[in-house]
Amino acid sequence: MKKPAIFFFALSIGIAIISCGFPDGSISIKHSEYDHYYEMTAKFNPDRTASVERWLDKELATGDVSFTNTQIDGNITLDSQATFYMKKSPGFLNIKLDKEKNSEAIYRKIRSVCEQINEVVR
Repeated sequence: MKKPAIFFFALSIGIAIISCGFPDGSISIKHSEYDHYYEMTAKFNPDRTASVERWLDKELATGDVSFTNTQIDGNITLDSQATFYMKKSPGFLNIKLDKEKNSEAIYRKIRSVCEQINEVVR
């Protein structure tokens, strides 16, 4: 009788921890620089997703493109001819830019936007 109760209690605690995700203040941002590509991965409180989307719209969106209220997993090409991979969902953002497929100016712009994400998610 005690074993099922202990199992149920442990399972409940595990589910509660997993469902909390990233509570306030838990931020993980990784920037990776390689010869041929640049990558940024950010994990943050899902409540900050709207701020990240507004930031991406302000810094990258042109024309009819918007990052607001979207989940993305694919290659993006902007009017500026910037081409990069993005995976975005609540509390998560990954951007990977191939340096050989983009100009130096585009690389610097994407890298600058990614470096400032830390300030946006706080």
